[in-house]
Amino acid sequence: MAAWERREAYAFFNAMGQPYCSVTCELDVTPALAFMRQVGIPSYVGMIYLTTKAANAVPELRVRIEDGQPCAYDAVHPSFTLLDEAERLRFCRARFRENIREFIAHAKERMAQAEAGDDGGLRNCGQDVLYLSCLPWMHFTSVSHPMPMNGPDAIPRITWGRFTPRAERVVMAVDLMVHHGLADGLHMGRFMQTLQGFCAEPEGAFTGA
Repeated sequence: MAAWERREAYAFFNAMGQPYCSVTCELDVTPALAFMRQVGIPSYVGMIYLTTKAANAVPELRVRIEDGQPCAYDAVHPSFTLLDEAERLRFCRARFRENIREFIAHAKERMAQAEAGDDGGLRNCGQDVLYLSCLPWMHFTSVSHPMPMNGPDAIPRITWGRFTPRAERVVMAVDLMVHHGLADGLHMGRFMQTLQGFCAEPEGAFTGA
């Protein structure tokens, strides 16, 4: 802790009852959506892959708080929402794989387990995750998230909305919520810029496609 460059910011924001901040950006996903359709990547799984890959590219989004101390993970993995046949909310956890075909196969297996109620929900989810969610029914300008009030929760929340036509392009709202003691606007901006870059050049972003 004594050598950590964020120790003062961490102490300041972590002492607050609500130490979280969020930002919503509108990203152009036209090339990514076209590429996913062309090569047969399911759009939801594809966006889970891209957002997880973008978050892993920002070291500050891989830091968590365990036993009151910050710790950094080498990689973090998606924990995401889906609806079962009865439209009940389910939580699904997957391990990130760099190869998109391997990730799709793994994610589909975990999604089937979650839809059947066999994935354990968010119990024992661990800290090396990202909480991901999609609101495909709407294009939003901001999102709020349920947060625990009895202790710091440093897991970033990332939510994206519907694919929305805009002239000859397709845009998508993306919201990122972080613990301000671990990340600033600079790091949130780097995540958005990285994700936008992946969406602009999907051929290089989707490894193994």
